Amino acid sequence: MAFGFSRKLSKQALKGHGWLGLAVGVFLYWICLSGTFAVLGNELIRWEQPQVTETLDYNPKDLQNAYRRMLQDQGEVSTLVTMRLPTPDMPRVFLSANGSSWYIDETGNLSQEKSHPITDFIAEFHAELHLPHTFGELFVSILGALLTVLIISGVIAHRRIFKDAFTFRGGADTSQKQADLHNRLSVWGLPFHLMIALTGAYFGLGGPLTTLYADAMYDGDKWALFGEVYGEVPDAPSYNGKMDLERALQSLESVAPEAQPLFVTFERPGENDEFLLLGAQHTDKFIYSEQYRFDAMGNYLDAVGFADGFAGQEAIFSVYRLHFGHYGSDWVLISYLILGLALTVICVSGINIWLRKRPVTDALNDYWAAVVWGTPASFLIAAMLSFVFPSIIVPVFWGMFSAICVYAVRKQQPLKVSRLLQNTTPLLLIALALTSVFFHGWTNTPPAFYAINGGMVVLALLLASYFYTERRNARSVR
Repeated sequence: MAFGFSRKLSKQALKGHGWLGLAVGVFLYWICLSGTFAVLGNELIRWEQPQVTETLDYNPKDLQNAYRRMLQDQGEVSTLVTMRLPTPDMPRVFLSANGSSWYIDETGNLSQEKSHPITDFIAEFHAELHLPHTFGELFVSILGALLTVLIISGVIAHRRIFKDAFTFRGGADTSQKQADLHNRLSVWGLPFHLMIALTGAYFGLGGPLTTLYADAMYDGDKWALFGEVYGEVPDAPSYNGKMDLERALQSLESVAPEAQPLFVTFERPGENDEFLLLGAQHTDKFIYSEQYRFDAMGNYLDAVGFADGFAGQEAIFSVYRLHFGHYGSDWVLISYLILGLALTVICVSGINIWLRKRPVTDALNDYWAAVVWGTPASFLIAAMLSFVFPSIIVPVFWGMFSAICVYAVRKQQPLKVSRLLQNTTPLLLIALALTSVFFHGWTNTPPAFYAINGGMVVLALLLASYFYTERRNARSVR
């Protein structure tokens, strides 16, 4: 039976769905494409610096010595100091302070500086589209809210969307195939797409919503709200100069034996009231971590309560892992990759449908061809150059992308431009994998190094095979 909305409402929803999709289609394509690969953030970090020692074993005394050496080297620390402890998905230890990070080797010494420009590019493109941080994050979150509207309006607009969920019409009608692809992928991934849109909207809108909530419930006192959600600053005994990280970790094992230590934050480093915040993951919950607090001598103070506190606290601290798929097994990551690519295809096919309905072909078609295939091509070129010039990856990307847009508009043949870029993309994927092997070698590298390079080669072959099949079918129809 047809979905239970009136024809008039569905018609109005379809009109609004179309215009809203056109208004934000390019931005949503960029966000969905980059977000798909941002899921692999930990794997990409290990791929970019494959020579770093990996282990799940560590000596707390060595880590404490590394912290002391960092304080001596830095002189004055103007930020929090955070130490990431090794976990199965990131079996490395590193220390972050003053805007820099350093890996810690097996002897407790600070080794090479942590540097992963390609991973940073993807993460920042996804989170803020390389716009100024505050504005970019807010803008992307608004797009997440608009994606929610698009999903709901799409369901209302297509009254048979669930009935036709497993109907796909082949044949020579490209517009028909695009429409079926758009609608089928939309309904198959509907719960995932809604979850991604809603959690994505939260990241940047959390700040403005916090202000509204503080005004309404806390007489405008944000710190009172923060204290209730994030925990009040504990009363730590005066630091006697004998830091004991080992004792804190041992105490954590007694307090929460089922928790996986994730990070240590040295709060107020070097001050008399310095204290330690140990973040630990609970595998039976979606929260990023519970935060256990100790004084500098390793005495347990309290836990903030994300794991067993108010439902709102747990919800807030579950957003990150839900959005990026950092929970469960590798199959969860693979599922996020597939569903993320599906959402990217939905964005592209929606614009394709609208363009094919137009009676004319103009600069919009040219720009769209450049956006869809110029984006990955520009990124792959910038990524290769970042192995030699890591600081220029962002300007190289935007420079290449702008040049492709200019070329497409001057060429005025969107189909030929698309095919040229489609032919180039698989070659660039293989070239990036070979570049990685050239700079880092093939031996003594982590599994993530093989997985990422192998994945790029497989993706290149799949794309080349798909493009070849599509063009052969098009020729046979003619």
